[in-house]
Amino acid sequence: MPQRTHRRARPLMATLWIVHRDPSTRIAIARLAAVEESVLGGPADPVFDVAPPADVVVLGLGGDLEPELQFAHRTSRRLKGAAFILLAESNQTSEVRRLFDTLDCEILTYPPDAAALRDLIRAAPARQREAPLPLSQRPARDSVASRFGRAFADLDLPHLLRALDPQLVDVPMLIEGEPGTGRSLLARYVHTFSDTASGPLAEVLCTRHTTPAEIVTTLESAARDARPQAPGSVCMYELELLAPAMQRRVNSWIEFAPPAGTRQARVTRWIGTVRDPGALDPGLRQTLSSLHLRIPPLRERPGAVAGVAQASVDAWCQARGERARELGDDAIAALEEYPWPGNLRELEAVIVQSLSAGIADPLTAADLRYQGQPFVPVVAKPSAAPEPTPVPFPDEWRPGGPDEFEEEFEEIELPDEIPLAQGELAESADEDAELIDATPWLEPPALDALEPVVALEETATSEHASLPRLARAIAHEVRNPLTSIRTFSQLLSERHGDPEFREQFAELVNQDTLRIEDVLRRLDQLAALPPPASAPVDVSAILQRILDAHRGSIRERRLVVLQELDLDQPMAVGDADQLDFAFESLLDKSLQLVPAGGDLYIASKHHAAGMDGKPFVRVLLRLRGPERADTGDGAGSEGGRQPVLGVSSADHSLELAIAETVVRAHGGALAVDTSDGEETVIVLDLPA
Repeated sequence: MPQRTHRRARPLMATLWIVHRDPSTRIAIARLAAVEESVLGGPADPVFDVAPPADVVVLGLGGDLEPELQFAHRTSRRLKGAAFILLAESNQTSEVRRLFDTLDCEILTYPPDAAALRDLIRAAPARQREAPLPLSQRPARDSVASRFGRAFADLDLPHLLRALDPQLVDVPMLIEGEPGTGRSLLARYVHTFSDTASGPLAEVLCTRHTTPAEIVTTLESAARDARPQAPGSVCMYELELLAPAMQRRVNSWIEFAPPAGTRQARVTRWIGTVRDPGALDPGLRQTLSSLHLRIPPLRERPGAVAGVAQASVDAWCQARGERARELGDDAIAALEEYPWPGNLRELEAVIVQSLSAGIADPLTAADLRYQGQPFVPVVAKPSAAPEPTPVPFPDEWRPGGPDEFEEEFEEIELPDEIPLAQGELAESADEDAELIDATPWLEPPALDALEPVVALEETATSEHASLPRLARAIAHEVRNPLTSIRTFSQLLSERHGDPEFREQFAELVNQDTLRIEDVLRRLDQLAALPPPASAPVDVSAILQRILDAHRGSIRERRLVVLQELDLDQPMAVGDADQLDFAFESLLDKSLQLVPAGGDLYIASKHHAAGMDGKPFVRVLLRLRGPERADTGDGAGSEGGRQPVLGVSSADHSLELAIAETVVRAHGGALAVDTSDGEETVIVLDLPA
């Protein structure tokens, strides 16, 4: 039967449990401990299920140790933070350490020295209190708290308080959000300011090739730097990237026990970060979703940009002992207009790089920097006149019949002979590959995709500025099919008796004739355009309609399309029909140029000032080929993306030349950048 002892002794704050199979031994231990009041019983006695939780447990060991192991396991949840003192035979010490591996305990040989036993019991209350944080660790904790306050001051995260509740410290967590939203910051905050703070933080960056051994190694490495047996956290970033079988194994670890080999790391909480919870194994998603926190992207928090930016400025200045600096109104406006595909991480990078680049106070829009380039585009003025008016089409492009056009065309100096074209587009290399749906859209690109890609040409101020590019485009579009027809015709007399050759010749002539006819049709349509009207035009609606019309082709060629169209301020000033014609030409060619399996990013954004100090709408297209395979066999195969062919600064397509002509007639500008060998960027600005 359990016994209670009442002895006179120096008052003690600790609540003591004395556990031993033998009643007489329990009484002997109580006398050695000299505690005024304690709870005594055997390992299986139910009294410990209802007794007040102990500060100290003196557990006597004997026999096969199984009852004592069951006691420690059964009471571990109630006794979190309790100090265990194990009394073992001298020849049992090594085996006891192995079996009670996750227990925060001290081991004494039986019978223990009375003074040593009492010292351990008296030290328990102070040991239970959280130890003061060393100076070396305080900057890291303060940094986490400061960054957390700057990043999430505007958000209501109701599950966060639950995650910090000591009673829920072992409940798994799922943090959802796009890259850069602060998922790892939130995970670290939860670890740092909950009961896991004194324990290890193991961080695992998941990939499809992550193995169980790598995770175990990470857990063991983190545990070596923490207090032994202290409860800790495991943060697994980009969890959905794990192979399905590995996801199921992680789920079993969370539900039952950590993987073998982690006895030194007392894992208490598992935290997973994902972009899309739907990509997780259903069992793992259900296990982690007990506490589910979603961090919205920065573009869904428009009111937060100014606050986060200024708070980042203040923190940067304070950390360096500088006087406080401010962001100017135009800088804040520029930051708020940007969609922030890289989210908080990208915004913080812009602030840090801008502050490091100069000493301006306040920082203006012109002072903002990112990756060594101006953050705000410097757009060439469309006209030198104080009050610019839409640029009319040159007289030579007015409707006057095909004869007038042919005369003008004959005066253009054509380049040297161009060899037979091998086709404008790369055909699909694998028709049986899995179809990639165009929606939902991909993750946004990096920040520099919306920066100015080239300095617009000085010739933008001339109403004839687009004529040279248009002439080159016509030469390219017409000369190539004429060259191939001429080549075949020269061989016709020699191979007239070859029926296969005659069939190929007839097919080629038909295809190239249709190509020339299409060029003339487009030019005739361009020449028939009257001076553009001046009325509000919904640019986003035009772009969306054209994308919808190409949905079938997008699916067939396995293209991935990302769109970020400004639906709040989509209006430009111009002629709806003419802009529809220009955008249709531009998107037709852009979608053709992207190789099968590649991707197209298209965005529109209203800017308050830029074109001669007046508002404008910017449209950006980024064309990228598919990812190259990296075999890693040393044979020269490299990763990266396949280049987008067919557009260069000296050889623009007719469609781009047409789009530029229309845009310039509206007082706008168009520029193309192909300096990156893996992508082509087209920027188009229209007055708004």
